[in-house]
Amino acid sequence: MRTNNDEFEQWAPLLFLKADDENQKNSKLTEYQGLVAQRPYALIILNQPISSGMLDLVWNNAKLRICADGGANRLYDAVKGTKNENRYIPAYICGDLDSLRCEVKEFYESKGTKIRALPQDQDTTDFQKCIALLSSLEKQGGSAENQDIIGYGALGGRFDHAMASIHVLHQHAKEKKQQQRIYLLTDYDVTMLLDEGKHTIFCDPSILGPNCGILPIGISQAVITTTGLKWDLTKATTSFGDMISTSNQFKDEMVTIETDSPVVWTVELKSHDK
Repeated sequence: MRTNNDEFEQWAPLLFLKADDENQKNSKLTEYQGLVAQRPYALIILNQPISSGMLDLVWNNAKLRICADGGANRLYDAVKGTKNENRYIPAYICGDLDSLRCEVKEFYESKGTKIRALPQDQDTTDFQKCIALLSSLEKQGGSAENQDIIGYGALGGRFDHAMASIHVLHQHAKEKKQQQRIYLLTDYDVTMLLDEGKHTIFCDPSILGPNCGILPIGISQAVITTTGLKWDLTKATTSFGDMISTSNQFKDEMVTIETDSPVVWTVELKSHDK
């Protein structure tokens, strides 16, 4: 976390997708190794198609694994009949369970997965219900406190579902600030919310990029200054209907972004069996 407004919030997105021996090959990772090691994460699988390559990478390092309702169907279908069928067992399936198939529920229950059926309502999504479950587990001591959250499949599919996930980023940032970060992960990109202030983002070119974007979603405008991008911004006012930074690229492995309002940062992910 930042201790004052002059310090940069440090980000090293998706380094958990690399094995430790791979990380050691990059000397620029030295100052980030401790940062990454100190940030365990919980994996929440949502109701979008799953690629076996990405699943294997993101599953291995997660401290807790939760399926959000229909996300359990996706996991089940992705590994059924494979050698990993009994390996990928989530600790919880959570949500209103209106999408969870009976055979999927029975299979995971037989493997020890806990089913948390919550009332259907219009105020919270299954993603939010899973985050609330994680918070409850943390308070009870059943999970590491303030571990980061990877929402795999939180984007894609219906546009309103995607916007609901962006809403979660804003909502969670107000409550947790940077104590607990949420990354929205797909097979194509990773997306997160950068709060007002200064940020340093390590962009490992072996797993990320080069395409990226900075989007003022959920706010009227943001004044942004960057370094390390192909098309840097200097006190640029960005807003929808005027100017936004999309299809940009990082040219340096260290990107800095200073913003006067929360903005969405998204960066392309190198192929992992898409």
